[in-house]
Amino acid sequence: MNQTLLALFGCLFAVSLPAADPLMNHAAALFAYVEALNTHSWAKIAPHVAEDAVFIFTEDTFTGHAAAKAAFEKTFAMIADEHFSLHDIKWTAVTDDVAACYYEFRWKGRISGEDAVGGGRGTSILRNVNGRWLIAHEHLGPYARK
Repeated sequence: MNQTLLALFGCLFAVSLPAADPLMNHAAALFAYVEALNTHSWAKIAPHVAEDAVFIFTEDTFTGHAAAKAAFEKTFAMIADEHFSLHDIKWTAVTDDVAACYYEFRWKGRISGEDAVGGGRGTSILRNVNGRWLIAHEHLGPYARK
């Protein structure tokens, strides 16, 4: 009976793991980060981001939680109902400590009440910090000119 309860408790615990759980690998951590982005809540995004993370966006470079929070919240205020997604993710380097990938990103939402869409190319580097994969660097930019 005790083993059955322990097994059941273990299954319940596994289902309710926090988004930045140490059991996640780098790819699962990246998807959990994107899910958190789509909540538009810095409180849910922050656990996925290293304290010293660097974000390079079109308008500027943002280093650390305070700067990233301000940049994200500015975007959330500008684009209502934004949904952000990653596509064609290619992992270029994966070690026990660091994982790097590039991808196509897309977003859709409303700006000034009008439907809007956009996208481009991105690069993310995740760092294993005390057993948790965190975003250490993100660079989002336009599509290449052809």
